[in-house]
Amino acid sequence: MATDDPGLAFPLDPVPRRDFTTLAKYPAHNINQSSKFAFATLYCSRDPDTRGPYFESTQSIIWRLLWSDYRSKYPIIIFVCPFIPKKNRDIFRGQGAIVKEIELLDNIIPDEKIATKRWIDVLSKLNLWKEIKWNRLVFLDSDAFPVRNIDDIFDLVPEQQCKKEALLPEDKAVIDKGGDDMCNYVYAGVPQFTIDNINAGMFILKPNLDMHAKLIRAARRTEDYDVRYMEQGVLSSKNAFAADGPFPVDRLSPIWNTVPEYYKEHLAKGADSTEPPPIRILHAKMWNRFWGSWNNLTHLNDMWDLDWMNMCRFFDSDEFVKARTTGVYVTPWERYLKAQETALS
Repeated sequence: MATDDPGLAFPLDPVPRRDFTTLAKYPAHNINQSSKFAFATLYCSRDPDTRGPYFESTQSIIWRLLWSDYRSKYPIIIFVCPFIPKKNRDIFRGQGAIVKEIELLDNIIPDEKIATKRWIDVLSKLNLWKEIKWNRLVFLDSDAFPVRNIDDIFDLVPEQQCKKEALLPEDKAVIDKGGDDMCNYVYAGVPQFTIDNINAGMFILKPNLDMHAKLIRAARRTEDYDVRYMEQGVLSSKNAFAADGPFPVDRLSPIWNTVPEYYKEHLAKGADSTEPPPIRILHAKMWNRFWGSWNNLTHLNDMWDLDWMNMCRFFDSDEFVKARTTGVYVTPWERYLKAQETALS
């Protein structure tokens, strides 16, 4: 794909030959999980080219969470903005994802306060709190890639109680009128650069309509956060989940949202023979050779290439079609182990 930004350029690797639209009619994979936990990402590209970097990286996330060797037992929801074409949506559905349109919040912040208008699209992340069908959502940016199973993050993050004595008047009024559940909240993420700056490329939340209304109010108070950081600024503001506010964020280890700066520290610790904890989510444009060369991390480009080709081979296999049409996926290795257990019993 041609792009003016060399940091986004996709390598034009081979793509799956499968017509995923023929599989879009089948239920999403893992849809029957009783916990109502799910992973989520946002696909909101104004240039929805099916060879675009974020379209292809979103497919990689689907494969990692639903079909890889470290796959999840939970479903993944791809939230798409209203302008995303049906073809793109059907490809995601065909690969096993839930696809749901998300409302834009493009009238929240005055135009004169926004340096780049398209950035307003990511403010739609605040609408995740409206998704009350789900008990928990783990949000991943479309360049935040699981590299191991991450299901245990749902157990890692506890429900917290708000500090009622520190509530803003409008929040206290909501709780006094019976909105107690807003005070029983979940919000966790990983600090970046400073302890109070939570990177919004990965976070876990508990949907709640009163909390959603609170976050919309927070977004309108542009004097209380840096608008350049859009939803990340809102979520870290004193009107949302500031550490010293009534709804403090639960800070997670960097292994759950490993940006390049931490990844380099991680490598250095390994070089010093100190066993660092395994990275769970790698937040980097792994596909981009320009980025890899600039950061001296071309081995991540190689990792991406191997994973991408594994994904393509799987999506083009009869095994994938069987999994989509039956809703059951068992790898050859898992079948072998099961047969061994049966033979020994």
